[in-house]
Amino acid sequence: MTKLITNNKIPKRELKISKFSIIGVRSDEDKIQFGGKKLINLSSNDYLGLSSNKKILNKSIKYSQIYGNGSSSSRLIAGNFNKFEEIEINLSKKLGFSKSIVMGNGFLVNATVIPAITKNTIGKKNNFSIFSDKLNHASINYGNSITNQKVFRYNHLDLNHLEILLEKNKKNTEKIIITESLYSMDGDFADINGLRFLANKYNAILYIDEAHSFGVYGKKGLGKSIDGLRSEREVVVGTFSKAIGSYGAFVSCPKDIYDLIVESCAGLIYSTALPPSVVGSIKAGINILPKLSKKRERLIENSEFLIKKLKELNFNIGNTSSHVIPIILRNFFECERMRKELESKNFFVKSFRHPTVPRNEERIRVSLTTFIKKKVLIDFLKVMENFK
Repeated sequence: MTKLITNNKIPKRELKISKFSIIGVRSDEDKIQFGGKKLINLSSNDYLGLSSNKKILNKSIKYSQIYGNGSSSSRLIAGNFNKFEEIEINLSKKLGFSKSIVMGNGFLVNATVIPAITKNTIGKKNNFSIFSDKLNHASINYGNSITNQKVFRYNHLDLNHLEILLEKNKKNTEKIIITESLYSMDGDFADINGLRFLANKYNAILYIDEAHSFGVYGKKGLGKSIDGLRSEREVVVGTFSKAIGSYGAFVSCPKDIYDLIVESCAGLIYSTALPPSVVGSIKAGINILPKLSKKRERLIENSEFLIKKLKELNFNIGNTSSHVIPIILRNFFECERMRKELESKNFFVKSFRHPTVPRNEERIRVSLTTFIKKKVLIDFLKVMENFK
């Protein structure tokens, strides 16, 4: 269970060890309470530190006071109050789409939107070929499996392999290409414009998950896909639970795909709408996002510094070029040894093994936030050098 610690400033929660690993969130801005100690948190998705932003907190509190604690219904019944639509109109305008829709969370989006837009929900059957990167998130794989359609998994970021698969199946069925823009376990980026070229060439829907990119990369932090010309049938999904520091997720897309989602997406139709407090924090977070260029620049600068130094120490960090930095040891016991060593030096990280990552690619993952100062990274590197 989570122990709530209160003070005169902001709520603070202490992480507790259990068979489910960790429950809780944050202690101070750059620290986390774990095992009776305050540790530097190198595993947070609060990339811009917005989960403790006062303007966002105040908007969340205000919405609770005005609209109550919960929405009490799904959006298609009685939970669709006007603030949802204000957010969706704003998102569509910023991202360059005709329609957007806010949903419960990122896993729910991928698991239920993919079946909806391929017309393969419960009770419906439509032939559709799905082309999905081999390292796509579990939620995408789950959504793909629900469609009960043929899934062609192309080698990670390999557009030549993807085109071979597309060419072999170009006449068979409707098609969808599914990718993440920034991969959450590897920290590398997809070639969005290359994917757009193939999507247009083979008349495929292009589905881009911006979960770890939205808020940090692209013009005004609007994700990697904001740069360049969108493909003719493009869908962008993202989450508010990472760089925005809140909860919930969104889909932005053309109107015909939006209509499919509203008509048949189980995650929308059968889920209670997000509570007003969350809606308020989302609205405030999106409005603040364009003004955070200095935070983004600092985060990217620190990421480049850490990547460079880890390479100099000959650690295997894959092809990361982002604030998500894997340290691949290929052995889970070595990962645990490193994790414990870092914990003893007051750094909090997590180990990852199969099936979260491929076999023999077990790793520690570092997620940087704007809270982490360069001095802290230097101290971290000293521990890593001694471990090496």
